[in-house]
Amino acid sequence: MSFTLDQFRLDGKVAIVTGAGGRGNSIGRAYALGLATAGAAVVVADLNGEGAQAVADEIVAGGGRAVAVQVDVADEASTLAMATAATDAFGGVD
Repeated sequence: MSFTLDQFRLDGKVAIVTGAGGRGNSIGRAYALGLATAGAAVVVADLNGEGAQAVADEIVAGGGRAVAVQVDVADEASTLAMATAATDAFGGVD
């Protein structure tokens, strides 16, 4: 059995990563960048809207697709707005 990274391609998929706009090298940022590298469109979500935008900009600058969303996952209306933003930008979430 052989293993290649092509087995993990996410082309055409959409992911939301919460906590992705953290300071510096957060694990959320790493996940967002990894998913984008694998081909997924990424909704970069964080309470820190500026941080989320910075990570989304980084993904787009690298040729990926991403949008930033400021979200408070403890607030239902905020999470619903995040889902709406994902649908508006990419047609839904996988």
